Amino acid sequence: MSDREEFLWVEKYRPKTISDCVLPDRLSKTFQEFVDNKEIPNLLLHGTAGVGKTTVARALCEEIDCDYILINGSEESGIDVLRNKIKNFASTASLMGSGRKIVILDEADYLNPQSTQPALRGFIEEFSQNCGFIFTCNYLNKIIAPLHSRCSVIDFSISKSELKNIENSFLKRVEYILKTENVDYDKDVLVELIEKHLPDLRRILNELHRYSSSRIINSEILKDYEVA
Repeated sequence: MSDREEFLWVEKYRPKTISDCVLPDRLSKTFQEFVDNKEIPNLLLHGTAGVGKTTVARALCEEIDCDYILINGSEESGIDVLRNKIKNFASTASLMGSGRKIVILDEADYLNPQSTQPALRGFIEEFSQNCGFIFTCNYLNKIIAPLHSRCSVIDFSISKSELKNIENSFLKRVEYILKTENVDYDKDVLVELIEKHLPDLRRILNELHRYSSSRIINSEILKDYEVA
């Protein structure tokens, strides 16, 4: 991991296991079963930004200890991605000795629906013996139907009844991070910031990192959100 990634809190404190991910219980149970069985089916994870789709995909691979490659569809959306990256990776044997490899296609809704996405359905079948696929997207309707049918589709939307548990869990997480980083904080301010941006956990952590340069998180940061 680069120095830049280590510096960013969203990377430095990215969960490595499913049990550490802040998720509704129903999702935690589903993903933990994959880990316990040491098998990851082809997955299509969809939901709004910052809810943990990519973190879960990476945690699954790391906890099972399998080879994986992460490709960002918003940056590499053309057919060349298949030819140059995915095929080369998927067609070789795993170096980890744990069987199947995983291709994580992040922000897959940016992948070209006329060329890249149709080609992927063939790759899923061609390399099924030694390679699986995890797609993440914000907009499920931008993923073609043949990919839906080849994956287990998992919805990361959080219901109102689940929000409070997510809020409490993430509050504990950010308190731990702030203490680790030696940043003083007002707990009421943390609660207000979390409530404002839920369910975008990534944005909350980025905001706290941004304001942490003063070594204190207090009501001063809330002034930036006040409507003039």
